[in-house]
Amino acid sequence: MSTPPTPLGGVQNEEADLRDLGRALAEAEQAPVLDARVTTSDLSLDEILLLHSVGLEPAEVVFGVGCVSILTGVWTWAVGAVDDARVAFHAALNLAKENIRSQVHRTGALGVVGVEVEVDMRPHACTVVITGTAVRAMSDEASHSHFRVKYHNAFLCDLSARDFVVLGNAGWYPLDLVAGASFVHAPRRSLGTAVGQATQNIELTNFTETLYAAREQAMGELQSRISQAGGTGLLDAKIVDRPMRFASHVVEFVVYGTAVRMLTAEHTHPQVSMVVPLDDAVRTFEATSLD
Repeated sequence: MSTPPTPLGGVQNEEADLRDLGRALAEAEQAPVLDARVTTSDLSLDEILLLHSVGLEPAEVVFGVGCVSILTGVWTWAVGAVDDARVAFHAALNLAKENIRSQVHRTGALGVVGVEVEVDMRPHACTVVITGTAVRAMSDEASHSHFRVKYHNAFLCDLSARDFVVLGNAGWYPLDLVAGASFVHAPRRSLGTAVGQATQNIELTNFTETLYAAREQAMGELQSRISQAGGTGLLDAKIVDRPMRFASHVVEFVVYGTAVRMLTAEHTHPQVSMVVPLDDAVRTFEATSLD
């Protein structure tokens, strides 16, 4: 009994195709690797297109971490500011900024947009983590940059890519992420005051005055750091004001944002258009539900 012939597309042909594929892959591995600029970003599609319109492109998602210890006993009842906690916060922030700038330099980028800041203050340590997308200038075949601003140091900003483009079209550009911080002990109430206020809805002036003191110190420090960065203003300020979760008698006031400066001869008003999406989900309801 003779063996029937193998039809086209049978096992023998599949084995031959696999051998050819294997040889092709082996040859590809020995071929010189092209200088492909692979990018990663946490930006949306419209943000990437907006960056392209001003001569920028995302390079890589970068992050920096800083962790600094805090002396034992600084959170116990006392009077005045907790200077050691403030120093630890800024030291951790500066470490995180230094680490993320080293990654920006490695990727050949100009700076970072969409920076997110996470602060974890614990009794014995302060940790600051910052993440964002490094962006670099697009260039033509003659290596001419399409971005008109040359930064000597990598900029850091917590503005979105959309806000970054609108800001640049107006002649303003981000410089650095700056912050002011203050941690202040709230003075204890006397025993007589505490007993007298136990059955009343009354303002706790010790906490009110402490919050004002913490705010003034933090905002004054913020103004100083804006000037040190070479900025003339701050955008997208974020404020955290609350009692510390592990030391409720200490009031925390932290404010940070992006220091900016006008780098063109004069301010221009960009043409901003309002876009109304037409693909919103349709909401239905019963008329009887309005009764």
